[in-house]
Amino acid sequence: MTGHQERVQGVAWSPDGRTLATVSWDRTVRLWAPDDGREPAVVGVHDDQVNGLAWHPDGSRLATASRDRSVRIWEPATDMDALLELARSRVFRRLTDDERRGFLLPAARAGA
Repeated sequence: MTGHQERVQGVAWSPDGRTLATVSWDRTVRLWAPDDGREPAVVGVHDDQVNGLAWHPDGSRLATASRDRSVRIWEPATDMDALLELARSRVFRRLTDDERRGFLLPAARAGA
């Protein structure tokens, strides 16, 4: 599987076994759905390398730990529109086309 730009530091299957979460030194937290061939979704970004992760036993949340000395709790969105809205709420400037490709976001829409 390809997607991360740097070394992958952690991998964990969701409790139901359908989703694989990965964290990397590229600062991202990604979700993969290997059974349906979807591209990985970036559900979060830390300020520095991400080194560890763990799922809540019910699969509703994912905890990640980073070199930036933070632990963050993510609620993985399975709805792509909700995931894109979350990503947009965390970006304070328009992304370049290369950045969009790096985070696997769809091409910008007019007025977006």
